[in-house]
Amino acid sequence: MWRKKFLLLMVLAFLLLWGCSAKIEWQNLPQYVNTEIELKKEIEYKMKKVQSFLDQEGLAGILLTQIRNVRWITGGKANTQIVLNKDVGAASLLIMRDGKKYLICNGSEAPRLMNEDLKGLGYELKLYNWYEANAVKDIRGEIIKKIAGDGVIGSDVDFPGTVNKAGEFSKLRFQLTESEIKRYRWLGKEVTESVEKVCRMIEPGMSEYEVEYLTAAELRSRGIFPTVLLIGVDDRIFKYRHALPGGAKLKKYAMVNVVAEKWGMPIAVTRFVCFGRVPDELRKKLEACAIVMSKFEEATKPGKSLAEIFEECKDWYAEVGYENEWQKHHQGGAIGYNDREYVIYPGIDEIVYDNQAFAWNPTITGVKVEDTIIAKRGGFEVITYTGNWPMVEVKVNGKVYKQPGILER
Repeated sequence: MWRKKFLLLMVLAFLLLWGCSAKIEWQNLPQYVNTEIELKKEIEYKMKKVQSFLDQEGLAGILLTQIRNVRWITGGKANTQIVLNKDVGAASLLIMRDGKKYLICNGSEAPRLMNEDLKGLGYELKLYNWYEANAVKDIRGEIIKKIAGDGVIGSDVDFPGTVNKAGEFSKLRFQLTESEIKRYRWLGKEVTESVEKVCRMIEPGMSEYEVEYLTAAELRSRGIFPTVLLIGVDDRIFKYRHALPGGAKLKKYAMVNVVAEKWGMPIAVTRFVCFGRVPDELRKKLEACAIVMSKFEEATKPGKSLAEIFEECKDWYAEVGYENEWQKHHQGGAIGYNDREYVIYPGIDEIVYDNQAFAWNPTITGVKVEDTIIAKRGGFEVITYTGNWPMVEVKVNGKVYKQPGILER
């Protein structure tokens, strides 16, 4: 008898483990969504932008070492990020005014980059030994000097013998091409589906760490890398705007807030789930936040001053009855190849460009509405909308906007 009981327990344990592991499986999604023709056209267009930039800045070339810039100039194909918490890659791309392109790196990176990531993109390898780039002597400066001669080389990091042009160069990333938008739409859908799936998987009694694990696993199962994981439950959502997982166990209310990227392009999205009926006060706050978000979206028109949007948002919060809430968290800003290319602030000297991505995140204590959109002439596009989430309808100036609500379970 005891053997039968033991066997039954073992079978139940196996089924339990199998059931848990079956929740998240490798999705086998495409690792790239553009055609070769689209990629070629995109890179040719970007090279022309770089040439114009070099002419404008009086540079002979630009050295790109920031991971986001390497991703940008190669259409998302090249990845130099070996250490996942670093912005600076393990190799550099040198692009000259005459159109020549060089990969400057050591033997650890050269074979993979030349055989795979940069294959067919026209880069010439300039190889050095790993021990020749150090604090005492950095041979990379000599390599650049041999290529550039007396010409001035710009850079996106502080690098010997170059002029830092990171801020100026970043603006080249702001307007997305059609092929980039194609990638971004795909990614927005996948990231949002991941977050919404987790909101339907979690159960009361789970800790914030478990929810964090499920979120990261779901994103990675789609080949997407999370760069921000803010998981809060119950009281911690009201106490902390940036609720890093602290181990609290879910009772009724949970927030899943991520920034996640692929091809160097981050998507920002937040969703909330409530077990049982959403309390009236919480619903009121969410609806107010949805109104503010709708006004952000309406204002995000090509040519619009971001400084004006910042000043206007103060009035939006006051109009919905939460006058000072804008002071308690940044309101978001441009996105695309950085978690935020910038956040808006008083007097910011930026305007909205056509085909520029934004991630606004208005928040009132206990709630937030956060999606990623693309500003366009004639209207914006929400790329973090799945059609499978409860929405709040808001009317602004006669137009109806749909914002993510709180999922009741």
